[in-house]
Amino acid sequence: MKTRIISGAVLVTLLVALLAVSVEYSAVMFIACAILSAIAVYEALYTTGIAKNKAITAVGCAFSVLYILRDVLGGLLPALFLKYANITNTEFLTVLFVLIQFALYLKFHKDIKLHGMLGMIALPIVISYAFFGFATLVIAGSALLYVVLVFCWSAIADTGAYFVGVAIGKHKMAPVISPKKSWEGLIGGILSSLLVTFGVCMLYQNCFDIKVSTIGILIATPIFVLIGVMGDLTASLIKRKCEIKDFGRLIPGHGGILDRFDSILMISAAFATLIEHISFMPGGTSFSL
Repeated sequence: MKTRIISGAVLVTLLVALLAVSVEYSAVMFIACAILSAIAVYEALYTTGIAKNKAITAVGCAFSVLYILRDVLGGLLPALFLKYANITNTEFLTVLFVLIQFALYLKFHKDIKLHGMLGMIALPIVISYAFFGFATLVIAGSALLYVVLVFCWSAIADTGAYFVGVAIGKHKMAPVISPKKSWEGLIGGILSSLLVTFGVCMLYQNCFDIKVSTIGILIATPIFVLIGVMGDLTASLIKRKCEIKDFGRLIPGHGGILDRFDSILMISAAFATLIEHISFMPGGTSFSL
C-alpha cells in the first residue's frame, strides 16, 4: 500500500507539471502522449500475448507515435517532402499501418491466432486515437477545463464508487469481470462526479470568469462516467482473457499504463469526438481529430 501511495503521488505530480508546461507548449503534451501510447500499445500486444511478436509490436508502437505526432511533424518536415510522401496524413498512416500488419500476419500466421490478427490492428488504432484525444483536450478549452472534466468523470467517479461500494455495495455489477464493482458503487460514483463537476463549473465561472455550459456538462456527466466504467471493465476483461494480473510493471503498485489510464482513455476518445460537434465552452477553441 505504501508503494502504491508513493508512486500515485509521484504520478499525479508529474501529470500536473506536464499539464502546466503544456499550457504554453502544446507539443510537449503530444510528445508525452506519443511515448505513453507506444508503451500502452506494447502492453496491449506483447505483454498480453495477443500478438507476441517483436516486429508486429514495433510497427504498432511506431504507428502510435506517428499518429499522435502527425501535426508536430507536419510543422517540421519540408513542404516538398510532404507533397510527395505525406506521412502526417491520418488516412495514409492508417492504411499503411494496416497493410504492413497484414503482411506481417501472413509471415507469422503460424504463431498468431485469428483474434491476435484483429487485436494487432485494432488495438494500436484505438489506443492511439484515445491518447491523441487526451492531448487535444489540453488545448481545446480554456484553463484546462476539458482535462479537469475528464478526471472528474474518471478519478472522482472511481473514488466515489469505491467508498460507496465498500460501505453499502451488495448487488454485483459484473461479478465475473470485476467482482468488487457494485451497482450501489456505480450510483455513488455518478453522484460524486456530479457534485465535484458542478463545483468545477462554478469555480471556472466565478473565479476564472470563463463561460461554461454547466447544464450541458452535468447532463453529459453520467454518460461519461458510464463510458469510463466501460473502459475499466474492458481492460479487466482483456486481462482475465489473457490470464494476466496487470498490463505492465512501469508504475510500482499500480501496474502498467493501461492499468491506470483505462477509463481515462475511453472517456478522452469519446469526449474529444463529441466536442468536435458540441462545445461546452461558448467561444472556446475548436479542433478536429
